[in-house]
Amino acid sequence: MREVIHRAGRIGGAVSVAAMLAGCSLAGAGGPAGGTRTDPPVRLTQDVAPSALLAVTNDPASGPALAGLVAATARPSEDITILQAGTPPRTIVSSDSPAPRPVVIPGRPATPGGGETSYQSALYAKRLKRWHEEAAAGRRAGATQTRQAVSAWLRGLGIQAKLGQLGDPPAGQGTLAAESAVAASALAGLEETAGDGFGSRRVIVLYCDELTGTLPAGELTGDEVIVITPFLPAAAPASAAQAELLGAGAAQAAVLGPEATAGQLAGLVSADLSQNARPESISAPVLFANGSASLRPGAVRELTQLFARLREAGVTAVINGYASTPGPAGANYALSYRRAANVASFFEARGIPGSALVIVGHGASDLIAPGTSGLNRRVTVVIEELARGA
Repeated sequence: MREVIHRAGRIGGAVSVAAMLAGCSLAGAGGPAGGTRTDPPVRLTQDVAPSALLAVTNDPASGPALAGLVAATARPSEDITILQAGTPPRTIVSSDSPAPRPVVIPGRPATPGGGETSYQSALYAKRLKRWHEEAAAGRRAGATQTRQAVSAWLRGLGIQAKLGQLGDPPAGQGTLAAESAVAASALAGLEETAGDGFGSRRVIVLYCDELTGTLPAGELTGDEVIVITPFLPAAAPASAAQAELLGAGAAQAAVLGPEATAGQLAGLVSADLSQNARPESISAPVLFANGSASLRPGAVRELTQLFARLREAGVTAVINGYASTPGPAGANYALSYRRAANVASFFEARGIPGSALVIVGHGASDLIAPGTSGLNRRVTVVIEELARGA
């Protein structure tokens, strides 16, 4: 946790008290006067960038899982919005979490001006060490107070009770297109009131009954989107849904079925909300033949090296498939998804649980070479240490 330090104004009385508490004054002890002076008090504040989590659901059955997700990923300075899809959509929750709690500690001992005795230097070093211990204790106290404030805020929202009161889902509102439109409209309103302070730390979670519909281009520009379905999606509809989301401007898009665990989903959301805190432990490029999703022998050798990391507790592998530019965009999305899915199947066949694998097809995007180059026909395996939290 980095700290933001604000210098408070000098208060004469506080400086005098701090000098007395530090021990005997060094004035007249053979060194310069004022050796026990301190700087102004220091205000420590946890440095947390604002973030936004928007969830859209149409079914009360998703209530417990959604309430658990919000509780597991809540952080300071987060805007949380939960909507029920419909025309118009119904706002279930719209609230901002508390900002980090500041803590004020005594000022740092002033650096001696020179000419000190060895005793005075040792005394200064002792006082400086004690101040660093106070600063560490202050940071811990601030983090504890912030967690308590966020927990109290969450309890006050009553998310699970509110979701439990939802009526029957509106007909035809649980599709990918319908819920995406609800999310895009809500985020546009958020931008009008809060500006672009969230940056790329905006996560959309859609609880969809159907992966159908066409999304307008630019509807989800820059957003991280996670789609959760009550059924295990086949490769074709999952890749088509990802293609729609990425084509609508989503920065990333993942489609998860009921095999995804609550911890895995919470870890992915936390990583997206934090952005800068997202660890990328291993990134392994795997090459394919043109138009093919079959693993080459060299790819198998490289993927085998990842087993040790994948078997560690609390990690999830996000498997990103890519294609080169020849061919229609839709076909490239489908091909890139099949490449990622084949890598996932390779891992599962060797004992890696499917719940630890997330498959994403990106089509012919994020090119690392000229468009037709075989270097673009790849899969990148990114291992995220989700157990560490945000």
